[in-house]
Amino acid sequence: MKAYIYINEAIILENEAVISPLNPGFLFGEGLFETIRADTGIIFMLPEHIERMRAGLKILNLQIPPDFDQIAAVSTELLTKNQLLHKTASIKLICCARNLDYEISSPKASTSLIIRVAELNLDEIGARQRGMRAQILPWRKNRSNPLLAIKSLNYLENRYGLKEAVRAGFDEGIFLNQDGELCEGTFSNLFLIRQRTLLTPPLNAGILAGTTRDFILRKARQTGIECQEMPLLVDDLKNCDGAFLTSSLMHLAPLTEVDQINFDLEQSTRLRKELLNFFN
Repeated sequence: MKAYIYINEAIILENEAVISPLNPGFLFGEGLFETIRADTGIIFMLPEHIERMRAGLKILNLQIPPDFDQIAAVSTELLTKNQLLHKTASIKLICCARNLDYEISSPKASTSLIIRVAELNLDEIGARQRGMRAQILPWRKNRSNPLLAIKSLNYLENRYGLKEAVRAGFDEGIFLNQDGELCEGTFSNLFLIRQRTLLTPPLNAGILAGTTRDFILRKARQTGIECQEMPLLVDDLKNCDGAFLTSSLMHLAPLTEVDQINFDLEQSTRLRKELLNFFN
């Protein structure tokens, strides 16, 4: 089946898409991306993803691409052309600096927008939602790094961390910051459960403000579930009833183990079911 992609302000065949080898996004990771879930054409938290990308472009001093306001319409058209409108799909938004020859001192560099869609592997998502094992990664993140607040194309540390965790037999890697505090996963945000309270690292721990993290916190508070954004240490994993990870694609996945600290999923089943109902 032919696959279509949006690039250079047009929908074309994916195998005909090209970018310059001098593109700063390709050379340096100078740009942003968002990964979004769409279920039967309903795009989960699209406005929040767009606003996070807009804020990131401002931090990187990059222009808003001229077709930025067309993201919703183009995404739906791509889902239709790729015969994914009635399936579960992922949408990848990419914004990157267009040309290498702009001056670093210039007011703002022009950008290009790329949108790609693909069918989501629900078997893989289902396996994660039945339980994941995570490893504490051996190096620390610097909480003062401003780039931790954006979803940069320079994603190599996260990719490398995930590969190291998988190589060790785990499903995800968990970062600590330089103060030894729990941060986030390589592709997920972290929550602990203590009775009926949700605990999660604060943004100033050096984490990305995950859209699904924000969704869980907002919905939980609206329904009377206490939520605390607070510094957490590895020892806190030993004093909780459970833990889970969140991301746009998998929504919520319980942790069964973090570095030989095991969790009994039965202890947190009821609360996790309440949280999962938020997505229905």
